[in-house]
Amino acid sequence: MHICFLCVGGFVHIEPYLKYFKKAGHNVSFITLAPHSDIGIKTYDLSLWGSYSATEGKWKYPISMLRAYRLIKKIKPDIVHTHYVTSAGLAGVVCGFHPTITTVHGSDLNDSIDSKIWKLLLKLVFNHADCVNTCTKDQKRKVISLGVAPEKIQVLTLGVDTEIFCFKQRQKLRQGQKIRMVTTRRLEKIYNHVTIIKALKILKSKNVYFKMTFVADGALLEELKELAELQGVSEKITFLGGVDKSKINSILSENDIFISSPIRDGISVALLEAMASGLFPVVSEIDTNSDWLTHGVNGFLHKVNDPESLANCIMDLYDNDLIVRATQLNREKVVKLADTQTNMKILEGIYEEMILKAKSKE
Repeated sequence: MHICFLCVGGFVHIEPYLKYFKKAGHNVSFITLAPHSDIGIKTYDLSLWGSYSATEGKWKYPISMLRAYRLIKKIKPDIVHTHYVTSAGLAGVVCGFHPTITTVHGSDLNDSIDSKIWKLLLKLVFNHADCVNTCTKDQKRKVISLGVAPEKIQVLTLGVDTEIFCFKQRQKLRQGQKIRMVTTRRLEKIYNHVTIIKALKILKSKNVYFKMTFVADGALLEELKELAELQGVSEKITFLGGVDKSKINSILSENDIFISSPIRDGISVALLEAMASGLFPVVSEIDTNSDWLTHGVNGFLHKVNDPESLANCIMDLYDNDLIVRATQLNREKVVKLADTQTNMKILEGIYEEMILKAKSKE
């Protein structure tokens, strides 16, 4: 198969797709609408004049989309796969190629669906696509609400490499034992780390013995450090400021609890990595998390924007056998539903079916 991936450069979730299908022996082309670093894949950089940002470069995308239209007509792939609906998804419409599959990743849908203009554009993208790939059941529900037929939607996540993120059994936490907690979410407003730091203050006031690690970098790094100082918990927090992806597994193995408090979210690869590695998840009660976790069965779900609820969930882990049972359940669930190798093989079958169907119509 000649598979053409189309997305904006710098989108971190595209590389595993490119590398998997190249390794599987397919002819892989990567069309990027904005600058992207060299990753050893046949890349067509259609960006214009330097770097892009959230505030600079948006006007360049329509020009890049028109260039993509001409390029796809020239290289004639068997299938086009667009990633991130509000950028490459629109480019796919401009290109007019069939068969096209478009993948929803999260914020591209969540941040746009309530806008009247974007709602129309989302419908345009989904109507053009021969298949809509959502990463979660919650996303599927939202796409269906826009009038898309359920049978056109495939729920399939990129998932995680369960060989790299290997399982380590956790034991029950005893009263007085240090609770080792970690989050690998980026330090951005949407992930609501303020709630976590305020919950840590509550834990400290109740003499809970803990250590919290914020692994990632982000725009709010310094602001969150200042907040930790103000809340009097800075000595119990480590801010790593971002690490190489290859180090994430070893960091997870050194902790017991995975914390995440987003206001809204797409598929959380960070959560899946933690579940695969045997950490007990304590995360916000939003639909995306509820698709993977049931409170009191394989994790705890705390109320959104509620530090006290989060703190209570953490304290409820003391002398609780749930950790042992839940972490085993989570590993099994990720291996079954969110293993990268397994899911990419399923996606390969979807491609083949779409190509055969398109050829039968010629």
